[in-house]
Amino acid sequence: MSSRHAKRSVEAILSMALVLLPVVGPSGRSAAATTGSPPPGGTNWAKIAACESSGRWHVNTGNGFYGGLQIHPSTWRAYGGHRYAARPDLATRAQQIAVGERIVRDRGLSPWPHCGHLGAPGSDGEGSDSDGDGGNGDEDSDEDTAAGTSRRTSSAPGSRQRSHRAPGTHHRYVVRTGDCLSVIAEHAGQRGGTRALYELNKHTLDEGPDRVYRGQRLRLHR
Repeated sequence: MSSRHAKRSVEAILSMALVLLPVVGPSGRSAAATTGSPPPGGTNWAKIAACESSGRWHVNTGNGFYGGLQIHPSTWRAYGGHRYAARPDLATRAQQIAVGERIVRDRGLSPWPHCGHLGAPGSDGEGSDSDGDGGNGDEDSDEDTAAGTSRRTSSAPGSRQRSHRAPGTHHRYVVRTGDCLSVIAEHAGQRGGTRALYELNKHTLDEGPDRVYRGQRLRLHR
């Protein structure tokens, strides 16, 4: 082999090495593999379910939302869930997640305003195990104030009972960012729970009980 030919061969090998180095990297793995970025569609549904339903994928509490991800029947049907089962709680875990993925592709994690961030790609799920039902520790203190019926108020014996159970008492509540109907009903002491609150405000919640927007004024009956 001539010295000129050998020199060209060496130059070709060095050029190829320089091209491959940024792709493969010094450790032999691709650069994409070393970044630690989650794959597309990396929603952590287990964390969302732990927050929404304590991880009970077949739960039906009668609050109008069903299954591990607490999906409303109208949303379930809109995203093809009826092909699996009539309600989310009657479908398998994998089927509920499949519907959840469709919802996320269309609307992001906004349908789970209190729990969705726990399952977001790259989230460490901080605070998801802070209380017994898998909820967020900050969620309780914030929502107590949001609903205007904090468990810390009315410290005088009997005063809280009178304010919450007086028949025919009507109040109004302005929806804030991150609110959902079930939480508002629970912390406001709504008689009849989420279903009753929805029926009372059907004219306002004309897109269904899972579509609650900031600034909406809801009637409460306690």
